[in-house]
Amino acid sequence: MSGPSPSSPADGSRDPDAGPPGGLPAKLKEIAATALVTGGVTTLFAVLTDGVRALGTGLALLVCAVIGLAVAALLTLGRFARLLRRWLEPAGRAVARRRAAGRPAPGMPGRRHRRLEGFVLKLSAGYIGVLLGAAAVTVPWGVVQGGTWLSHRLWPPDCERPLELRVVTAPENVTALRESIALFVQGRLVDGCAPYTISVGVAPSVGELAYAFGDNWYRDDARQEGDEPFRRLYGPRADAWVATSTGEARLVAEDVGAGGATLDIGPSVASDRLVVGMISGRAEKVRKELPAGRPGSHSLPVLWKVVRSKFGMPVSYPQPELSTAGLVAVSDLMPLGDVVDREQRDIVAESVSSLLCRFRTASRGTGGEELNRSPALVIPFHSLTDYNDGRFNDPHCPEGAPSGMAKLKEFFSPGLSGLDYPFVTISWPDERSAERTSVLGLLRSWLAANPLFGERSAERAVVRSPAALREAQSRFFGLLPRLDAEIALDVSGSMTAPPRSLLVRLRETFPDIKPLITPRDDLALSAFSTVGRRTRVRELQPAAGRAEFDELTRSVAGTRAEGSDAPISDMIMNLNRRAGSPGRALVVVTDGGVFDNERRGKGVGGTLARASNVNALYVLALGDNGCDRSPPRAGKYRECVEAGADMRQALRHLISSLRGKDRR
Repeated sequence: MSGPSPSSPADGSRDPDAGPPGGLPAKLKEIAATALVTGGVTTLFAVLTDGVRALGTGLALLVCAVIGLAVAALLTLGRFARLLRRWLEPAGRAVARRRAAGRPAPGMPGRRHRRLEGFVLKLSAGYIGVLLGAAAVTVPWGVVQGGTWLSHRLWPPDCERPLELRVVTAPENVTALRESIALFVQGRLVDGCAPYTISVGVAPSVGELAYAFGDNWYRDDARQEGDEPFRRLYGPRADAWVATSTGEARLVAEDVGAGGATLDIGPSVASDRLVVGMISGRAEKVRKELPAGRPGSHSLPVLWKVVRSKFGMPVSYPQPELSTAGLVAVSDLMPLGDVVDREQRDIVAESVSSLLCRFRTASRGTGGEELNRSPALVIPFHSLTDYNDGRFNDPHCPEGAPSGMAKLKEFFSPGLSGLDYPFVTISWPDERSAERTSVLGLLRSWLAANPLFGERSAERAVVRSPAALREAQSRFFGLLPRLDAEIALDVSGSMTAPPRSLLVRLRETFPDIKPLITPRDDLALSAFSTVGRRTRVRELQPAAGRAEFDELTRSVAGTRAEGSDAPISDMIMNLNRRAGSPGRALVVVTDGGVFDNERRGKGVGGTLARASNVNALYVLALGDNGCDRSPPRAGKYRECVEAGADMRQALRHLISSLRGKDRR
């Protein structure tokens, strides 16, 4: 006989935990369903957190699958499962009663009740599983991240040495480029460490750039002194260059010799155009005199006629020999006439930033009448905006924004060129780095998507071609007044006195005037001092133009101090005997001691009056006393320029002054 078989329930229904005949047990099915819910949702949650970045996607999915299965087993097996069922049964019965109340049907089958209760239990179990799974993933991760953050604050980690890159651009773009690159690097920190650092520097002038790119970023050999064991560079070697315009970039690329750097001219990272800027009061008067029309629609000849002919306003722009923005301005203004008139070049400046700084210095503290004599400026629009906001990239400029009267107002014109600022990647022959190339590519794309600045109307402005810039450069040099001068160096012992030898500073700075010298110029160099109670004058270089300027630089570099201060009047008469007709200008470079050694009855003014072959006298004072000991400027004694801390700017100002005032 067989044993007693298990009895069936009295109502003929099956055990809810029993599976269908021949199928999986209900308990196993419940485990599987809950595992899918909890594991899937927990996995999705983990994928959306930074835990994936820390663990890796594959490991995170495996961890979440294990967590989901463990939670499913916990919720459906053992004592916890029975406890959970008792908690959730009232909620299941409430849902069933609400459903039955909404659809009154006496005699609803018990199977549907059980299915509804089972669904509610599984749904609730899945929800709790999600919470537990998420907690299992995020709580440990949060603890680790919090501990890491706290440890980094208390004990900052030692960062690996980052990749160092350098980008150069014109001075007026440095502030905007530096701010943009800081944002680029900040967004790529790893555990507080920057994978690369990108410095921003000032690019040399157009002519110097072509030489630097062609000679591995080295300066001209003429700058070297004989005992120097190294060649001089234009600062840290550049990896990229934000040019002022595509025309400038192509002009430089055409002039780079064989074997030099390769320039990859990329997309524009900013857009702008030239404007004519002037103080508010003068701008309002000009606006009233312009013909009726939409602002910015007046042609350049019409605007120029009102500014120059109606109001006689001087117009200034950066020196085209040194600034591409100035060269583009000259290219625009050349058809209008006297663009090299000294009155129009009222403020001598090597860059847009320097021009605005000098304008700010000249207008600071002046009254309305003085401001009304201020010049108009031809500059990029973003530089005008920076000026009004007090964002100067010049350490010598007064801080703060100008007052309301001194703020600049702009005039647009279809005749003024656009500037498109391409990003130029520099590939040096001796440097091949995949990491460097990759970072520069990222930076180029980021700057193209996040421009430094932009002027909407610049899209319609014409960008000058390389041929147009080269023609403007050639025509401008041809129109400049010819220089005919002798540079006399004071080589007395005081010129080499500590703490810093003035002669050494002069040797280092003198080559920076080369871009201002034209092929038609004629410069001579001599040295003078008192040796054995007599004034000794040595001719170091009899004649030098642009082609011979390197020889002139070497002569300056080879100068050695000897003796004591000699009177300027002796130097004047010495040149007067040698110069002959029609004479030439004399430029004396001194620390100021020569002013104290004039013989009684032989002052500078009287000597100049007798020296018919000396047309003018200019003095560049290098010492701390500046021009304090200089006699009054009168007659042929034209100017005394104090070098101060910026000797390069003083030298360049002196050359421009010679062109403007020593004209025949």
